[in-house]
Amino acid sequence: MSAVEGLQSSDITKVGIGVIIALVVIGLLLTIALRAIVARVIIIVVVAGLALLVWQQRSAVEDRIKKCQLDTSFVGIHVQAPADVVTRCHQLNR
Repeated sequence: MSAVEGLQSSDITKVGIGVIIALVVIGLLLTIALRAIVARVIIIVVVAGLALLVWQQRSAVEDRIKKCQLDTSFVGIHVQAPADVVTRCHQLNR
């Protein structure tokens, strides 16, 4: 039977250095991954916000056109109603 040896001080130094290197590498990888995740979340929030704004503006323009309120804007830009809509509104208002 062989006797079980304990860790020597030189072994502890090697293990400690290995653990420190592993922690630094893991930390760097997590930093890169989290930065990418945060960037994706920010992009998703911005795109969803813009999509909501466009949807709301589209709905407002559509409602105004249906009510023959032809003076409207889409995200601050003046929008002219198509000729057939203008003709229909003029016929309804007579």
